[in-house]
Amino acid sequence: MTTYSEHFDAVRAKAVNIKPPSKLRLVGASFLGLFSLFAFVVALVSFVIFIILLIFHVGSGFLYGMAKFSFLSSCIGWFFFFYLIRSYKKQLGRFKNTEILRRDFKLDILPEIITEKYSDLDYRFDGIVDEAHILESDFFSPSLLSSLKERWFFGDDYFSGNLENVEFEFCELYYKTTGIKPGGWAVIGLIFAIAFRTNLDFIIGFLDFFGSIGDLDFSDKNSVSHEQSLGKGRGHVKVDEKAFFYGTQTNFKGFFLYADFHKNFEGTVHIRTKKKFASRKMFNFSKKLKRLRIENRFVNKKYIVEASDTQMGYYVLSPSIIEAIDNLNKRLGRDLSMTLKDGKLYLIAPMSKDFFENIIIGEDEIQVNTIEDIHNDLNVIKNLITELNISNRIWTKE
Repeated sequence: MTTYSEHFDAVRAKAVNIKPPSKLRLVGASFLGLFSLFAFVVALVSFVIFIILLIFHVGSGFLYGMAKFSFLSSCIGWFFFFYLIRSYKKQLGRFKNTEILRRDFKLDILPEIITEKYSDLDYRFDGIVDEAHILESDFFSPSLLSSLKERWFFGDDYFSGNLENVEFEFCELYYKTTGIKPGGWAVIGLIFAIAFRTNLDFIIGFLDFFGSIGDLDFSDKNSVSHEQSLGKGRGHVKVDEKAFFYGTQTNFKGFFLYADFHKNFEGTVHIRTKKKFASRKMFNFSKKLKRLRIENRFVNKKYIVEASDTQMGYYVLSPSIIEAIDNLNKRLGRDLSMTLKDGKLYLIAPMSKDFFENIIIGEDEIQVNTIEDIHNDLNVIKNLITELNISNRIWTKE
């Protein structure tokens, strides 16, 4: 592409033809779900009446047959209900991960836009802040990361350099896990419970067959445009396919900022948002930290502030940095969390959309970004640094 406008025009032309899967597919699944529920209720009522009659020595082969038939009908109905739901979710996942000329944008267009605005910044489309810094931040529990192998980070849109005399690293961070979902454990427990009352070989065969369904592709490949993925290796998929039994889930996606705080101190200060934007298990809460009360009503209402040493904590949390936290929340509209540790600053904030992309994927359509949208995304980084660099008051070593 020779110009930005040509690139975005080409993206817009392709985006018009890409649509999400029709929600009408869910209508059939809904009817199957209602039918299965009704059949299960009929089976349950019939079986209860059959047992009651049996107690009074009144046999009823008809009721027993109805209970058996209704139960089997319910099982078949639930099977196809989950089949249709999975098919829809799989295609919806493909739509959510649609890419349109992303390689051209990330390798050619975006670097030029960044250089024009901030020539001193280093940009890598698939970079990530050093994982050692991520773990040092205490936002993610090292014990969980080491005990469960199927947990990992990946980054997108990595920036590093000097902005307003602040050396920093910044990226969009994704924290993912892969494993059996709660629904999967429930089904496994139910199947093994039934196995004691039925033919075990049949149950094992059923599990093998049902597991093979996960390898089938039920979606319409012609309905969504897919290009060669850029920087998407194992686990580098932003939107996970919904899974009931076993799958990958995103525990956190958002900004991660690492910078030198330029203030000499030893110890740790945690400033945690009270809003639960992610799993509590991902945070490394230490019982050794002491709770601090800050002279700012907004911060006390929105945050939990803790420090390894009370005197050090109040020294680090000067009025300037409290003001910066207040301003960042109002300016960015996000609940951030911050760790100040041994002279370093770690900041994390959830994000509701993908930044630095040529498209935004909505519920029903794909919106094409503009140059102004990309500049606004870059201003997010600038706002972070600007607010945390108020007249260099909180960045000057004393």
